[in-house]
Amino acid sequence: MKLRFQTVDSLLDDIEATERRIAARATEIFRERGGRLGHAFDDWLRAERETIWRPAIEVRRTTDAFVVEAAVAGVDPKQFEVRVTPTELLLAADLHHADREQEGDVVLCEFVNGPLFRTYRFPEPIDPARVSAEYHNGILRVTAPLAHPATKVEIRAA
Repeated sequence: MKLRFQTVDSLLDDIEATERRIAARATEIFRERGGRLGHAFDDWLRAERETIWRPAIEVRRTTDAFVVEAAVAGVDPKQFEVRVTPTELLLAADLHHADREQEGDVVLCEFVNGPLFRTYRFPEPIDPARVSAEYHNGILRVTAPLAHPATKVEIRAA
């Protein structure tokens, strides 16, 4: 299934808003621990895990594009927001697993509720106007063509 994507000038506002939510939760965790110093990094990592879902990704570079695959099984493709700049990619969705109607009592549930948020900075500029995104079998694939793909040069013997 093809997905829509949006070309934007910057992802900075999205990233800063997410970092503020994580920082607020890390502060809460710090206070819950009694304000003892020495665990700030652990507090941040726990807050990040509790605040957002960062799906696993794989990034490959072909001769003319970057291909980003994200493992997002169970997410409705209509929920995705894919945003790109010439140097960055943002995958976002607001997940509401608990809204599903199911028969029986839940004994264990490890599905995530809340924001899916994953960014990636490309090592080379891409052409945002030619980006495509599709979802198939739990994998979100974003193909980001290079802004200036390498050209093959033929050398002929004289």
